[in-house]
Amino acid sequence: MGFLTRWAETIEKVLTPIARICNFIGVSMLVFMVLLLVANVVGRFVFLRPIGGIYELEEMLLVILTFLALAYTGIVKGHVRVDMLVMRFPVWVQHVVDTCTGLTSLTLWVFIGWRGFEYMLEMHACGRTTEMLYLPWTPFVAIMVFGSILFWFVLIAEIFRSLHGAIVEGGKKALWILGGIGLVVVISLGALFVRLPMSNYTVGLVGIGMLMVFLFLRMPIGFAMGFMGLIGVWYFRGWDASYLIMGAQPFYTAGWFLLVVVPLFILMGQFCYHAEISRDLYDTCYAWLGRLPGGIASATVGGCAGFAAICGDSLATAATMGAVAMPEFRRFKYDDSLATGTLAAGGTLGILIPPSMGFIFYALITEENTGKLFMAGLIPGIVLASLFILSITIRAKLNPKLGPPGPPTTWLDKFKALKGTWAMLVLFVLVIGGIYMGIFTVIEAGAIGAFGALCMIFIKRRFTWAKLVSALLETGRTTAMLIIIMIGVFILGFFITTSEVPIETAEMINALEINRYIILTLILLIYVILGCLMNIIPMIILTLPIFYPTIVFMEFDLIWFGVVMVVMMEMGQITPPIGMNVFIIAGVAKTVPLGTIFKGIMPFWAVEVIFLVLLTIFPQIALWLPGMMWTT
Repeated sequence: MGFLTRWAETIEKVLTPIARICNFIGVSMLVFMVLLLVANVVGRFVFLRPIGGIYELEEMLLVILTFLALAYTGIVKGHVRVDMLVMRFPVWVQHVVDTCTGLTSLTLWVFIGWRGFEYMLEMHACGRTTEMLYLPWTPFVAIMVFGSILFWFVLIAEIFRSLHGAIVEGGKKALWILGGIGLVVVISLGALFVRLPMSNYTVGLVGIGMLMVFLFLRMPIGFAMGFMGLIGVWYFRGWDASYLIMGAQPFYTAGWFLLVVVPLFILMGQFCYHAEISRDLYDTCYAWLGRLPGGIASATVGGCAGFAAICGDSLATAATMGAVAMPEFRRFKYDDSLATGTLAAGGTLGILIPPSMGFIFYALITEENTGKLFMAGLIPGIVLASLFILSITIRAKLNPKLGPPGPPTTWLDKFKALKGTWAMLVLFVLVIGGIYMGIFTVIEAGAIGAFGALCMIFIKRRFTWAKLVSALLETGRTTAMLIIIMIGVFILGFFITTSEVPIETAEMINALEINRYIILTLILLIYVILGCLMNIIPMIILTLPIFYPTIVFMEFDLIWFGVVMVVMMEMGQITPPIGMNVFIIAGVAKTVPLGTIFKGIMPFWAVEVIFLVLLTIFPQIALWLPGMMWTT
C-alpha cells in the first residue's frame, strides 16, 4: 500500500507551490481592499467624492481572496475541527475516521466545483454583470471553480494518507470497518428516497444530530454543515433544488459585502501583533499595577484588556500575552496555577472588548447593528477586567505565596510608562471612536484600523518584509477558514429553515409558560458546554439560527443578549475539561500540567458567574453606551 503514500507525496509536491502562489495573489487582493476603503473614506471627507461601486468591487475581491486561499488553508491544516473524541481512539481507528470524513468532504467539494462550473457557463451565456460597475461575473465564478478544484487534490492527498495509515495500522479490521461504513452510507441514502413517515421537525432534529456526529468525528466544521445542508435540502426539496444551491450559494456567500469586515479586523490584529504593541501594553500595566499583591498577574489582565481592544480574538490574545508574561511569572516565582489561570482568563477578554470577532459574527447572523454591539461590549469588558484584578489582589493578599508584589516604581516611572500605550489608544480611538461618532461604517473602520496598525509598525521601526508576509498569509488563512464556515452555515440554513426547527422550538418553549430567566439559563448552560468544545466563531454560527427566535419570543433585548452570550462563551473557553484557551496556555507554559491550569482558572470562572448575575440584574451595564451613540 506504499503507492498511496507516494501518490499523496506527489500531489502535495506539485500542489504546494501552486497553492502558495494562489494564496499570495489572494492576500494581495486584501491589501487592495484596504487601500480602496481608505481611499473611499478620504474621498468622501476631503473631496466629497466617494468611490462609485466600491461595494461591488470589494465583494469580488473577497471572492478572489477566499477561494485562492482555500487550497493553502487545507495544506496547512487551517480548517477548524472538533478534535476531542477521535484523538482518544487507537491510531488505526483515527485513520479510518479521517478516511471517511475526507471522502465526505471531497463529495461536498466535487458538488460545489462541478455545479460552480455549470453556473459559470450559465453566467457567461447570459452575459451577467454587476449592477453598478458592470463587471462580468464569469471570471470571478471561474476563480471559485479553480480554487475548489485545487482543493479537491488537497483532500485526495489527505484521503490517500489516512487510507494508507488505516490499512497499515489496522489491517483487515480497518477494511471491514470501512466496508461496514460504506454499507451504512448506502442504507442511509436509500432512506432518503423512501421518505420515512416523520414530521419536518423530527427530520430537522435528526439532521442536527447527524451534524453533531460529523463534528465529533473531526470533520471540518464548515464542511460538515455544508454536507448536512446538501442532504437536508435534497430530502425536503429534491435533487434539483439541492444541486442548484451548491453552485450559487458558495459564490454569493463569499461575495457578501458584510463579510468584508472579517479580513480587515483580522489583519488589524495581525499588524498590531507584529508591531509588538502587546509588549508595550504589558510594560505599562506592570509599571502601574505591578506593586500590588499578585501585581504581575494584574498587569497581565490589564495587558490582555488593552490588546483585546485592538485584536478581537480570545485565542490570539491568550497566546500573545502568554508569550510576554510567562517569563515574568517564572522570574518572580509565581504560583503556576495563578499564572496560567490569569493568562487563560485574561485572554477571554479578547472576544468581549471591541473590536470583537464574536460580535461581528453575531451581527452577521442576527442582522443587529455591529457598532452598537461593539459599544455594548466596552463597559462590560472594563468591568470584568477590573473584577479579575480585584480577585487577584484579594487572593494574593490572603495568600502571599500565590504571587509576590513586583518591585516598586515611582510616579515618574508610571507616567513615563504611559508612552507604551499611545499606539493602542490611537488605534482604539480611531476605530471605536469613529464608529461611535458615526464617522465610519464598521467595514470602513476595519480598513482604517488595519492601515493605521501597518503605519504603527513603521513608526515603531519594527517593519520587516517577513512580518508583512506573515501577517498577510495568516489573515488569508483565517479568512478562508471563517468564510468557508459561513458558506456551510448558509447551505445548512436552507435545511434548518425548511424543517422549521428554530420556529417550532421557540413556540414550544413559549407554550411551556416557564419563567423566561429559567429558559435563558438553560440556553446559556448549553453555550458553556459548547464553548469548551469549539472556537467561538463556529459556535455562534452553528447555534444562533436555532436559539435566536427563542430569545425574540421571550422579548430579551437582543444587544444585551449578544453581550451575555459572549460572556458565556468566555466561560466556556476556560471550562474543564476542554477549554480552548487552556490548551493555548498549555502550549506556552509547556511544563505546567493541565490540571494545574484548570485549578487556577476556577476562581476566574466564579468571577465570571458573579459578573453575569450583575449583567442580568443591571442590563444598562451593556446598554447605556449603545444608547448614547450619535448615529446607528
